[in-house]
Amino acid sequence: MVKQNPKLKQMLVRRLLKKHGVDYKSMDLSKKEKEELREVIKEIEENVENFLQKQYTTTQIENNEATEK
Repeated sequence: MVKQNPKLKQMLVRRLLKKHGVDYKSMDLSKKEKEELREVIKEIEENVENFLQKQYTTTQIENNEATEK
């Protein structure tokens, strides 16, 4: 598995949160809400990782097919 740049994942997660109106700097959350938010962010990061891996794999397949022609 290819390791992706953590900064890229963070940027994509921040953009997604911003898209949905989440401003993490002005949040006043309970401990439970913070934990739930951490879980959601972890899931989003995993989804981003899977997406980036699929993109990488697709690109590799396309490059291999182009080389074979």
